[in-house]
Amino acid sequence: MISRLWHFWPWLILITTGTVWGLSFSLTKLATNTGAAVLGIAFWQTLLSGTFLLIYALIRNGSLGIKRHHLGLILVIALSGVLLPGIIFYSASRYVQPGILSIADTLVPMLTYGMALLIRLENISYIKLLGLLAGAIGILLLVLPESSLPNERAVFWVLMSCFGAASYAFENLIIDRYQPDDLGPIRISVGMNLVAALIILPLAIYFDHLFIPHFPLGQLEWSILGIAMISAVAYSSFVFLIVSAGPVFASQVGYMVTLSGVFWGILIFDDQYSTSVWLALLVMLVGLTLVRPRRDKTPVPPSLPSGVKPFILDQGIDHKTQRVDSD
Repeated sequence: MISRLWHFWPWLILITTGTVWGLSFSLTKLATNTGAAVLGIAFWQTLLSGTFLLIYALIRNGSLGIKRHHLGLILVIALSGVLLPGIIFYSASRYVQPGILSIADTLVPMLTYGMALLIRLENISYIKLLGLLAGAIGILLLVLPESSLPNERAVFWVLMSCFGAASYAFENLIIDRYQPDDLGPIRISVGMNLVAALIILPLAIYFDHLFIPHFPLGQLEWSILGIAMISAVAYSSFVFLIVSAGPVFASQVGYMVTLSGVFWGILIFDDQYSTSVWLALLVMLVGLTLVRPRRDKTPVPPSLPSGVKPFILDQGIDHKTQRVDSD
């Protein structure tokens, strides 16, 4: 009986991780709805996320293990994977429903394939090209029908969120191409969050965006804390799934993130969507299916978190998931 239940634990982790990760879009809107400045929110979120993951890395390894020659890579992914997309999505959340942002975020794996194809890191796959086309159609279904979005400002920020997704895709390519063997994804996440916080801090001070959290904690503080916890815990759970159940299985988290992002928005904000938005959701999920990894490795026994960045290219999966003992 216990052995049978053991086989269901990856599904439990996958569903829980995706559902919690999808909540981050609504928490982002709760934070920005307080009127707090975007750079201030971004600073505290990156600082807390980096600190949580730093504590985990120190507990497991006794040291962070980031060396001087890692700093250039960490700086690039801090800019492309945290700073730029973070500011875009925080700004967009003021004008766009969280469910729609979660749909737009589904572009990441599609754009990752498109960029990889342009620089010849991937071979032409007509199935994946159809997935890329589905992503474009999904965005058009969001921005063209007048019933999809409330105003032109929302249309602008949905289009800007596509640039945020493209920045995430660029980050994926950089990690897949240049991640060193002695630096795993958890340590990379520590570095990129803390470096991003260091970059954001002087900008937040200069533009008078920095604020001090209030105690007892209010809506703003709880929202930022929730986003930071989700960023740290959900990401760790994701890489745990990769090494314990395989990258193809773990990639299904993307479906749960998108779906839960939509339904958390309905639950928390009573959001209502037009037919074109639901159709865009369906088309984007089809696109996600078409570009997800096709190869998997034989699942290994559960181990501590390690693995690859979400939506990494097929050709890099087998190599990186073999490093199960490195954070």
